[in-house]
Amino acid sequence: MDNFIQAMTLVASWEVLAAIGLGAVFGLFVGATPGLSATMAAALLVPLTFPLSPVAAIGAIVACTAMSIFAGDIPAAFLRIPGTPASAAYMNELQAMSERGEMAKGSATRCSRLWSAGWSGRRS
Repeated sequence: MDNFIQAMTLVASWEVLAAIGLGAVFGLFVGATPGLSATMAAALLVPLTFPLSPVAAIGAIVACTAMSIFAGDIPAAFLRIPGTPASAAYMNELQAMSERGEMAKGSATRCSRLWSAGWSGRRS
């Protein structure tokens, strides 16, 4: 239990939380841009993480990657252009859901799948 408390104090610092937030915003823009993948977003972010602490750098890269994969659904649903290769598999279903006005349901389903995949260690 002491290790868990020490880990939470490391993650709860302002530097780490700011790095995670900025990494997520960067991942949102890269993932929503068609043609840019989550791997490319992480590669573009790595040089910016050199001055950060290791915990902040890993947190920013993980948040950027997860947000890029999730944000790839935005152009896939509305423009039928997958933002990331992971979004190409169910692009037609998302387009049909957005035409029926169920885009919030589709996004919530994808978000819950990413969350459960992150906790279980499996790819979504």
